[in-house]
Amino acid sequence: MNSMMTGQPATAETPGTGSSGETEIARYLAQADPVDVLVASGYLAGHDGNLIARRLRRPQLRQALEHSVCHAVAPDPDCFYQGDEEPDSNWRRRRAATIRDHCAICPVRAACAELALRDDDPHGVRGGLTQHKLALRLKTEHERLATARADDTRAARDQNELIQAATDVQRIAQQYMGSSVPAGKRAENKAAILSAVERRDTLRLAHRAQAGWEEAA
Repeated sequence: MNSMMTGQPATAETPGTGSSGETEIARYLAQADPVDVLVASGYLAGHDGNLIARRLRRPQLRQALEHSVCHAVAPDPDCFYQGDEEPDSNWRRRRAATIRDHCAICPVRAACAELALRDDDPHGVRGGLTQHKLALRLKTEHERLATARADDTRAARDQNELIQAATDVQRIAQQYMGSSVPAGKRAENKAAILSAVERRDTLRLAHRAQAGWEEAA
């Protein structure tokens, strides 16, 4: 039984698509739980983390990094990159120490790696993965990552449209329904307000449907 089913985080680092049961659980957790809860539950590290992180949008991944070891202790960035003209043998030793001391104990290492992949950034050490492993995942997961990037773009656009629609409702209400507007004029402008509210609610329902919520909370 996998760790998501037992309620315990896994420790394996090898990424994979997971079984159908694991995939459904990962999708549910990514949709239902706030990032803070996922982090506290240990679900953004290891095998479970890889399955869940790939279902998060870019702002959620960035939010997760606020719980990273790097955010907490601010290590020297040079720890994660090979120095100019540094011998490979020296870099391998330093890299192993970095992964051991920072990445291996980081509760959001899967989110860190996923964000590096979304950014097409295989340089240095990210989420406990070496440059070689990052480059390999970029190659083998290019179709998934292309879809994820497109989903990120669409989600950002939809969020901006929803914010604008909510702003329009307030603006129109203040402009046309304020106390300084004659009563007759207010009635005439009611249709404009209702139209703005309808657009806002339509966008909100569409956003919830995309997030997997059939009904508004």
